[in-house]
Amino acid sequence: METTTSEETEPVKRGVGRPSKAQPFRAFVVDLLLKHPQLRSLEIVRRAKAAGYDGGKSALYSLIASVRPRRSRPLSQQDKVPGEISRHGMGQVDVRFKGGEVRSVNFFATRLEYSRWIAVSIVEDQSIESLVRALVHHFDAIGGIPLLAAFDRPKPIGIRSDRDGQVIEWDSAFAYAAIQLGLGVEVRARRGADRGPGTNLGNWVKHFFFKSHTFVNEADMERQLTDWLCDLNTRATELNAKTPAILLAEERQRLRPLKFDPRNLGLRFPVVVGPRAVVVHEGQSYTMPPESVGLVGALHLYPDRVTIVAGRYEASHPRHVQKKPPAAVLGWRSNLAPGAATTLRPAAAT
Repeated sequence: METTTSEETEPVKRGVGRPSKAQPFRAFVVDLLLKHPQLRSLEIVRRAKAAGYDGGKSALYSLIASVRPRRSRPLSQQDKVPGEISRHGMGQVDVRFKGGEVRSVNFFATRLEYSRWIAVSIVEDQSIESLVRALVHHFDAIGGIPLLAAFDRPKPIGIRSDRDGQVIEWDSAFAYAAIQLGLGVEVRARRGADRGPGTNLGNWVKHFFFKSHTFVNEADMERQLTDWLCDLNTRATELNAKTPAILLAEERQRLRPLKFDPRNLGLRFPVVVGPRAVVVHEGQSYTMPPESVGLVGALHLYPDRVTIVAGRYEASHPRHVQKKPPAAVLGWRSNLAPGAATTLRPAAAT
């Protein structure tokens, strides 16, 4: 009896069409893209032909598209997560009042990435103390702390940075404040071709407010700033029908609470007790017990007082030179407890 095998009874499955001439060049294309990720497809085709490729362009373009690393898609407004990121920028601008007086104005700006709610405060200078106190002041007005604070430039929060603007060494007082707040920090410095419209919050405020308005005096400037912020925070945009103020009410549910009053924030500075039992900070002298001479300690700087701890010795003094608190030019604040129906009122400038 004659038997047949399965190979004889079942038809042999064959591929449809001719094999692509581009496939043998897959390793060639992958190697090129590993060495030059931004290499244009037209240049890859030219090099492949020089290496012996004689097929059609379409097949090679399809191969290139299948192996080229995909760029991550930037987050749209709908993709952003409430309570995740806040943007911060510091700036300085020369303002000419109508009477002819020119004044150098320092300011600190905050914008939440999800709600686009923005706050700006006039500060005394561009020191690390002014930045930190304005930052905490804004978090208090916003109603909580996000996971990450993104800064437009490394100064003054970083002592040293690389050519790309990434911080190599953080300012110790700023780092200690960030730990107290439980705040993640990064610097999003952009240079040259990477710098686009709206990428620097400080420059954006400088151009669209300070350079676009005329002021009678300092009080008029702060009043116009409050009105400008109120308009921005209560105006719907083409991208989102909800205003930043309404979105802020949603975002507050995801923000972490600020655990202390901004007035009780002490900036920490390393100090050494001098031979005369004196610690010098900002040109001012504060006495310590004679037994603490030579000890390394920490000076905790509050808005109205100074506390110095060195070893087991501690001393507190009224602060000799008190800085002006950041002006509360913040646009809008919620006037109700969490969970209540939200209404918003203009914040008064102080």
